[in-house]
Amino acid sequence: MAAEICLSQLSSLIEEPNAEFQPSPFFTEQLTAFEVWLDHGSEHKKPQEQLPIVLQVLLSQCHRFRALVLLGRFLDMGPWAFDLALSVGIFSYVLKLLQTSATELRQILVFIWAKILALDKSCQVDLVKDAGHIYCIRFLDSIDAYPEHRAMAAFVLAVIVDGHRRGQEACMNADLVHVCLKHIQLANPHDSQSEPLLLQWLCLCLGKLWEDFPEAQVIGLHADAPSIFTSLLSEPQPEVRASAVFAICTLLDGGSDSFRDVGGDEDSDDDEKVEAEINIVKSLLAVVSDGSPIVRVIPS
Repeated sequence: MAAEICLSQLSSLIEEPNAEFQPSPFFTEQLTAFEVWLDHGSEHKKPQEQLPIVLQVLLSQCHRFRALVLLGRFLDMGPWAFDLALSVGIFSYVLKLLQTSATELRQILVFIWAKILALDKSCQVDLVKDAGHIYCIRFLDSIDAYPEHRAMAAFVLAVIVDGHRRGQEACMNADLVHVCLKHIQLANPHDSQSEPLLLQWLCLCLGKLWEDFPEAQVIGLHADAPSIFTSLLSEPQPEVRASAVFAICTLLDGGSDSFRDVGGDEDSDDDEKVEAEINIVKSLLAVVSDGSPIVRVIPS
């Protein structure tokens, strides 16, 4: 049917070069059918039939945004939906889309990658190889994006650096430490209910970035990260306080012993090391009697 619609217009296009080609409604109809299925379908009902076509639609610029939104809704249905999407080849499609500069796609792409990494951490390797971390760092550093959306980017970056040295190195070289610290200082959790979630994931992202990674720890210490995190230890949300404590503890674990590795006078490095340790321990003393167990358990 789609081919017939195209062929039927061929003669008129030849006769009138200025005539406007009418595209086939096939993909639009398939997206609508997929949307209807999303409204009423589930794991226990008849499987949808449009998913492979939806992935093909991602190649079409005019339908791409709608297809990504519907794909995000589908992935949000649970692990079974993620497994089904992987089986039809979703990974390569959304990986290539990270090369696009379209601003309207940033939010939904970050959401989709958050879903992918939440269910399959091993995708961090390919994401770093294709410079996907750069895409997420730029989105995280976008002031015009909503805090809850930037929190998803921070989550994606936290998974990228979690136990993955190449991911840690790539994100460190992309200045993730200073980007996160900047937005921690700029964030004000009293302005929006979504802000605490951003603060939480900024802290967790930094904690995972410099966990067992002395080079990144040194950058954090020189950027005065302990004093920046100290201001979060009095936040009303226990998740924010716990995340800040986690970041401080991973910074203390080995980072202060690495000052001399970056060069400079050894005596001066020792003084900086001692001062950094004292400041970190002082900040941790404030949470020993914290009312939330998730905050107290981390330093112990």
